[in-house]
Amino acid sequence: MPAEYLHIVSFNVPYPPDYGGVIDIYHKIRALKDAGIHIILHCFTYGRQPAKELEKICLRVHYYPRKSGLKYFLSRIPYIVNTRTSKSMPENLLKDSFPVLFEGLHSTSMLKKCARANKRVLVRTHNIEHRYYRFLSRSEKNIFRKIFLRSESNKLFRYEKILHHADQVLGIAKHETAYFHQK
Repeated sequence: MPAEYLHIVSFNVPYPPDYGGVIDIYHKIRALKDAGIHIILHCFTYGRQPAKELEKICLRVHYYPRKSGLKYFLSRIPYIVNTRTSKSMPENLLKDSFPVLFEGLHSTSMLKKCARANKRVLVRTHNIEHRYYRFLSRSEKNIFRKIFLRSESNKLFRYEKILHHADQVLGIAKHETAYFHQK
């Protein structure tokens, strides 16, 4: 049986697998490797360093620094997406015909380009992000953080339209799957 290949774009370095989303991503990579899938991992570094463990289980690992700063907040693109871009990422993702799995709405800055290149594109949603940020804003006491969270919620709601470029949207929970299926 010929080997299969898959690009996975992760919102963070998924090693060590010590919190929610990265636990899911790390164990998915291991399971796919065990199933004979060769993973080309793309991940954004912030608060986590490149991990030799990932390089042992993936065909290739590309690390990109996550950006930060006010200019990314002032954009119409949500901060959590806008800060996860890289000049070298298009070249790394588009040089072959392998499908791409974007882990979380956070990681979808290249979704349109991949779809236009006729790549099979999957998005694994980890939340209904605009709702998550809205609920966070309601409980936030710091006025500046509250403004950021509310703004991000509004941007994420508008940005969700990008998902129509995906071939498949894969939710974690049934209510999320139903929500994105309606969209």
